[in-house]
Amino acid sequence: MGSDEEHELSPKLPFIDFSSEQLKPGTPIWDSLKPQIREALQEYGCFEASLGDDSTVNPGKLQRDVFSSLKELFDLPLHTKQQSGVSQPFQHGYAAPNPFYQSFGMDDPNSLDAVETFTKTLWTRGGNPSFSNNIHSMAGVVSEFDRTVRRMILESFGLEKYIDEHLSSTTYHFRVMKYEAVQPHGETELGLRVHTDKSFMTILCQNEVGGLELQTKRGEWVKFRPTSPSSFVVLIGDALHVWLNGRVHCPKHKVTLRHLHDKSRYSFGLFTIPKPGYVIKAPEELIDEEHPLRFKPFAYQEYFGLAYSKSGVKDASILHVPMFPPPIVTSKL
Repeated sequence: MGSDEEHELSPKLPFIDFSSEQLKPGTPIWDSLKPQIREALQEYGCFEASLGDDSTVNPGKLQRDVFSSLKELFDLPLHTKQQSGVSQPFQHGYAAPNPFYQSFGMDDPNSLDAVETFTKTLWTRGGNPSFSNNIHSMAGVVSEFDRTVRRMILESFGLEKYIDEHLSSTTYHFRVMKYEAVQPHGETELGLRVHTDKSFMTILCQNEVGGLELQTKRGEWVKFRPTSPSSFVVLIGDALHVWLNGRVHCPKHKVTLRHLHDKSRYSFGLFTIPKPGYVIKAPEELIDEEHPLRFKPFAYQEYFGLAYSKSGVKDASILHVPMFPPPIVTSKL
C-alpha cells in the first residue's frame, strides 16, 4: 500500500476554522466553536486550526517568513549558535540532544527587546532585525490565539469566573526546531522521542515536511499532515490536563523521520507556561462523584524540574501525567 493510501486510511485531527472576522466572545460563531474545541480535546487532546488571513495579518505569509528566518538561524556555525547559551531541555538557548534534532528556546517572545537581545548574541553589528521582527510578530499572533482558545475552553466547562486569573497566570516560551534530512536505517527514525508537553498548552507549526505523530485517547497514532498552508496544531499539556482534573486528553506525540528526500524539517512552537510560584490545582467545580479529584496540587516549576531530571526521564510514571501525583510532587508553597 502506498504512503498516500495509508494516509487516507489513518485517523485525522479535527479541523477547526478560526478565520471568521466575527469571532468575538458571545457571538454565534464563538459559541458554535466552543463545543467543537471541547469535543476535540476530550478525544484527541489536540486539533488543527486555521487562522485565515485578514487585512492586518497574513499568518500564511508570516509563517513563510519565519521559516526563511529559521533556515538562516540554523545555518550559523555551531560555535556561533552556542553563544546563545547551551540549553537544558526546553530552556533558553541552544540545544542539540541528538544528531537529527537541534533547537533554540526564547523566553518572553512578545517583548521585541527580549527577542532582539537573543539575536544580538548570534549576529553582530546590531543583531538581525528581520529575524527579530518575524519571531516577535508570529509570537504576537499565536499568543493572542492561545488566549482565545483557553478562554473558549474555560467557558465550555462553565469556568468563566476563573478566566481572568487563568490568563494572567501564564507566560510564553518560543522554541524553534530543525530536524535534519536523513535516510533512516529502517522504515522510521525517531527525531524526537514520545512525550507529553509539560505546559498548559502548545501551539505548533511546521513546514511542508511531515513527521509529527500524535496519539488519541483511544491509543491510535495520527500522522499529521496540514490541511491548510496557514495551519497550526493546538496541543494540551500536562499542566492544563491536571488543572481541568483530567477532563481533556493530554496527547503523547513524537517526530518520526522517514525518507525526506534531502529536505529538512523546520517547526516552531509557542508554549504557554505557568508563571514562577504558580500551583496547579483543579477548580472545585470540576470535582464531583463522577469526577473525583485525580491529582494533588503541585508547584509547576517543581514538577518541570523533576520531569526533566535524570530520574524523571527514565521513569515513565513521572513523564506520563495520569501517574503523577500523588507519588511524586506535592506543593510546598
